[in-house]
Amino acid sequence: MSKLTKIIDNLKYYVVDSTALLTETFPVFAAWEVGVVGMSNDVSINAKMVATGLVFGGSGWAMGKGRDLWRRSFNIVDSTKEKVQAAHDFLYQVAFNSVFLPPFYYASGERDLETLAIASGTGVAVAATNGLALGPFMDMYRDLTGLKECERSIYPRFIKNQSPITKKAIATGLVAGSVGLMGLIYSQNT
Repeated sequence: MSKLTKIIDNLKYYVVDSTALLTETFPVFAAWEVGVVGMSNDVSINAKMVATGLVFGGSGWAMGKGRDLWRRSFNIVDSTKEKVQAAHDFLYQVAFNSVFLPPFYYASGERDLETLAIASGTGVAVAATNGLALGPFMDMYRDLTGLKECERSIYPRFIKNQSPITKKAIATGLVAGSVGLMGLIYSQNT
C-alpha cells in the first residue's frame, strides 16, 4: 500500500467515524443537556459547535482509532458475542468521557460549577449507556459508507444487502434525521 493510499484511507476513516459519532450522539446529548441537566439551548448548541470542531479537529478520529485499538487488545471482532461487544463499548465510553467531558463543558461556556459537575458526572453515565448504541452505529456507518464491511449480528440484513448507492443515501438520511431531531428538541425547550 502506497503512502498516499494509506493517507487517503485514514482520511476516509477520519471523516466517516467523526460523522457517525456526531450523528448518533448529538440528539441524545441535546435531549439530556436541556431536558435533564437544565442547560440553556444556547449553551447546548454551543456545546454541539465546540464538539463538531473538536471531533473534526481530531478527537473523533482519536475516539475511533482508540476504540479499534481497545477492541484489538481484547480480541473483539464483529463476530464476538454482542454482549461482550456491548460491555466493551460501555467501558470504552466511560474511560474516554471521564477525561473528555469536564473540560469540554467548560470550554462550551458552562460556568455554573453545580451544572458543570452534574453535566460532567452524569454525562459519563449517559455516554457509557449511549455507547451501547454508538459502537454498533459506528460499525454500521462504516459499512453504509463503503469503508468497512460490518458483520455484527445486530446489523439488519435488509440494510446490509442494499446497493452501495442506497447505503450512502441511508447514511446521508441519518445525518439529516439527527439534525432534524435536534431542532425538534431545542424547539421544545423554550
